[in-house]
Amino acid sequence: MGCSSSTQASDPSGFAEDPEFAAEANYQRTTFDKTTGEVVNAGEEGAKPAEGADDLFAAEDAGQGEQFMAVKPWIGAVVEPDNHNPPEPSAPDVSYSLEYVYGYRCEDSRQNVYFNQQGNAVYMTAALGVILDQNSNTQTFFGGGQVASKAKNVSDDSKCHTDDITSIAMSADRTFVATGQVGSAPVAFVWDSASGSLIKRFKLAKGARGVDAISISADGTTVACVDRHDQHNVYVFDIASGVGKGSTPGDTNKIFDIAFSAQPGDSTFVTVGSKHIKFWDANTLDSKRGIFGSNGEQTSFSCAAFDDQGTAYTGGSNGSIYIWSGNTLKTTVKASTGFVGALRWLNGKLYSGGKDGQVKVWSTDGGNLTLENTIDFGGILIRAIDVQGGNMLVGLRDGTIFQVDIASQSKTPIMESHSDGEVWGLAVVNSDVVVTSGDDNKIKAWSTSSKKCIATGRVCDEERKVKRGGASTLSSKADSQCARALAYNPNNGHIAVGHNDGTVTIRGGADQLDNIVKQMNNAREWIEDMEYSPDGSKLAVGSHDNKIYVYSVPDYELLGVCKKHNSFITSVDWSLDGNYIRSVCGAYELLFFDGNSFNQDPSGPSNTTGTQWATSNAKFGWLVDGIFPSGTDGSHVNYVDFSRDGLLIATGDDYGLVNIFRNPCRKGHKAISLRGHSEHVVRVSFSPDDSYLYSIGGFDQTLMQWKRN
Repeated sequence: MGCSSSTQASDPSGFAEDPEFAAEANYQRTTFDKTTGEVVNAGEEGAKPAEGADDLFAAEDAGQGEQFMAVKPWIGAVVEPDNHNPPEPSAPDVSYSLEYVYGYRCEDSRQNVYFNQQGNAVYMTAALGVILDQNSNTQTFFGGGQVASKAKNVSDDSKCHTDDITSIAMSADRTFVATGQVGSAPVAFVWDSASGSLIKRFKLAKGARGVDAISISADGTTVACVDRHDQHNVYVFDIASGVGKGSTPGDTNKIFDIAFSAQPGDSTFVTVGSKHIKFWDANTLDSKRGIFGSNGEQTSFSCAAFDDQGTAYTGGSNGSIYIWSGNTLKTTVKASTGFVGALRWLNGKLYSGGKDGQVKVWSTDGGNLTLENTIDFGGILIRAIDVQGGNMLVGLRDGTIFQVDIASQSKTPIMESHSDGEVWGLAVVNSDVVVTSGDDNKIKAWSTSSKKCIATGRVCDEERKVKRGGASTLSSKADSQCARALAYNPNNGHIAVGHNDGTVTIRGGADQLDNIVKQMNNAREWIEDMEYSPDGSKLAVGSHDNKIYVYSVPDYELLGVCKKHNSFITSVDWSLDGNYIRSVCGAYELLFFDGNSFNQDPSGPSNTTGTQWATSNAKFGWLVDGIFPSGTDGSHVNYVDFSRDGLLIATGDDYGLVNIFRNPCRKGHKAISLRGHSEHVVRVSFSPDDSYLYSIGGFDQTLMQWKRN
């Protein structure tokens, strides 16, 4: 997604479509196969893989997983260390609660930020409904917490979401919320907008794939939603009973939004989308197509809203607001350069937001629009708008949610987020500061005590492609502008950034993210993991070209290359004395290298039984031999970290779970499993004093802060 203006284009059917809107309509998710490193398509419309295989990077079936575990390519490198804690198979006697999440789903969802009755912001990220108290900067959640260690598609979805929340709606009285998620047989929930407590659950049909849009009737009795099936079925549910009133195909074209009439006693709702507009009766599910006549050109629609007189307003791909009398187009009003991305009607005013980054306030007297005010957001696509009293909430495509004082137009960011592709980079700087990076050309530093973003830098200004290979991503950014690996040097404060084109740049510090001290261009493919040596004198960079590049610090001259791996490097560890490097690759090899000559030590497993490791990110070894659930293969666990006191092991996995084991974790040992993420958890890291555990979800673009109780 970009922010610049674009011209209109017409297709042979006569529909005028903004090119970026058309790209959203054709949204597809790709990922990479972690055993081959190759890009694969993960499902039509960015939904999920085929029915019955909901999870990206899904676990192998039991037979294949067990067959793999019987082979164990790393088995020869697993030797019991000389000293370790006594094995204890029970789950650790600790508990963690989700304290704060840094994220807002802005990539493919719309009209997804609201005020509740108390004036708190309500929105979603990952598998969580979030209630943010802006005054205290504290959060309450619908969902999240301790769960069984199971894949998302077989997890218990009776009480909360288990996968990406893709749609949200607020009741007219602002007391409850409806949300829908993805999945082969997805669920939708109604929950309290102040406490996050569950009110009602609805289950959609198998094959629905997801809930792309959801709405609540003006009287608060009914929920209507649209699924992600090829037919984009429309469902209506009674909230009080939880019973479905019916469902019917909506259209073969993608439906983006659904909105109920705000007129008392009116059961009408509208669905809009790519070359689609239909008006429905919620009681009968009868529908009528919108009739354009000669009052406006045919177009696609991104969003819709009704006023309390039963007039519908739809946001066009051509930048115009369409005003409807019944199902007949009355007139159009130009509102944006580029498509209209958000509409919200309240108390006689219509609020529109466009790709041009402008929120416009319109009087709707008699169903006619008169422009009263314009608030500019710097050319960033508007995703969502809500108004309460003199305040406005605005969600932007760049992952920011602003609270705006309408009278003064002063803007306060209440949430920032990564906003494109995947987010993998995670570096803990100290007990208060964490740095993240992703495929959105952003490096962000967060204060975990004040719970806010304190600095943002750019990954790269230049657009370069990777020399060979490449990381799969939905991002429109160049490989050089995507970064999935970070490392922090406590000796001089440097932040190393590993780019997806193989470049490594060194930043001056967490408060100097745009200050590039040095750039290295030795690796030929993207960087997945990096670590500074304990004394800060060396930096080891693991690349997808199967090599580890070791640099001197602070001049960052290449000292040597570790070359013996047969696949892409997924983790790198230094010994505490700096004399050994331990690494894991995509072929599940656990290898050891001399930390000075950088030659492989074939006897490294036995030579290091008494070695203390400064970091412990390797997912293979005697201490972590039990971290893989039954029936999963060696790619299931994405990252490992040990608590600083050496008592706990944390993992992030393809079930979307954060898991905490005792150290050591042998076969059959139990874990505490935590859900909040909706996608594969790619990084976990303990805070320096072990009071927090941080986790990053790849596709959900969310940093989570788990507090040890």
